[in-house]
Amino acid sequence: MRVGVGYCDDPDTATAGVRAASEALLRGGSGEKNDPCNLVMLFATVHHDAQTLRDAVASVTGAAPIVGGGAIGTITNDRFGYAGNQIAAACFWLKDARCDILAEGGLLESEQAAGERLGRRLKDLGTTLQSPVMLFYDAIDRTGGGVRMLMATWLLAGMKRGLGFFPSLTGAGMMSDYACSPTKLWVGDRVAEHHAMALAFSGDVRVDSVIMHGCRPATRYYTVTKADKQVILEINGKPALRFIDELLGSSVPPESYPFFLIFGVNRGSKWGEFDEDNYASRLCLAVDKEHEAIVMFEPDMVEGTEFQIMYRSLDLNYMKPKIEGVFSGLGDREPVFALYINCAGRAAGYGGIDMEDAVVLQNTVANRVPILGIYTGVEIASIGGCPRGLDWTGVFCLFSTSKGGASQ
Repeated sequence: MRVGVGYCDDPDTATAGVRAASEALLRGGSGEKNDPCNLVMLFATVHHDAQTLRDAVASVTGAAPIVGGGAIGTITNDRFGYAGNQIAAACFWLKDARCDILAEGGLLESEQAAGERLGRRLKDLGTTLQSPVMLFYDAIDRTGGGVRMLMATWLLAGMKRGLGFFPSLTGAGMMSDYACSPTKLWVGDRVAEHHAMALAFSGDVRVDSVIMHGCRPATRYYTVTKADKQVILEINGKPALRFIDELLGSSVPPESYPFFLIFGVNRGSKWGEFDEDNYASRLCLAVDKEHEAIVMFEPDMVEGTEFQIMYRSLDLNYMKPKIEGVFSGLGDREPVFALYINCAGRAAGYGGIDMEDAVVLQNTVANRVPILGIYTGVEIASIGGCPRGLDWTGVFCLFSTSKGGASQ
């Protein structure tokens, strides 16, 4: 297996698609018609028309299936950007590996039902606990005029019901800009909307991952005492918004809570030593002043959920040892590709910090493997042994093959 990655931020969609795809082929060691790639991953901001971009990339890569979707920005080994015209493409020559592409629509009707259908199809493929699977889905619904987040929690619950267990699963909820504009997926041979897609890898390929969010508890535990789906109505018996207002005082006004206020749900030992890998970060999406409520990205903070308010580290040095740990854990396997799924709120230009985590990623990985990074709305990775939708998180996924299987 080998991979080449290309990047372009030209505002002309057709030009950008051709340039990114051509660079990916060249960096993968092939620009020849007689050495076609087997798979293309493609991600782009809302500034590019999905069908035009797909056609442009396919004009270069040929009949290879194209998978991916909207992203707020993209990252490669030497470039990154967000909230502009960024696109990135990765061309795969799979050799001893295989990638089955499974796509299901109907997310607007029921995330759980769509997930269950995906799970049954994964079961039919013979998916096991160790099978590497990547899940991508449209995170945004604008059909009702406003913004509604489609829920990874329900989608994952459906997948488990259909499959019977969770495989080695990572993924993302796709967004294409900070304004939550509608986005689309490329699902192999077509463009789709309001879909979920599973990429099931098999054969000589493994995907190891690590979570990075750089958050630590700033408070004791509090308890959700009333909730309705993704809306927290009461905390410790008080209206949620009033409770947080009283707790934070005048240091943070309520209008600053969206995309700033982070709750941490500890899936490990409540009184044990802090372990970042056991914490699911939960990000505030909006406030509902009429009902004194706090609206979250996911609906899993139900009545009885204990949580802590988290503070963000401005020092990104925690990233390097985590990334290095994945490389060192490969043993005698050969790393071939890194996919970085990054919460769009972690971008320095949005989060108000000095250092870009994309730069730390680039400096740490260097040129050991090609990188494709995407800025997303929701990240999916395992917390406490179970995959969950996450917020304010970077998920580093390292693809590897057996020695001698990295090139054709």
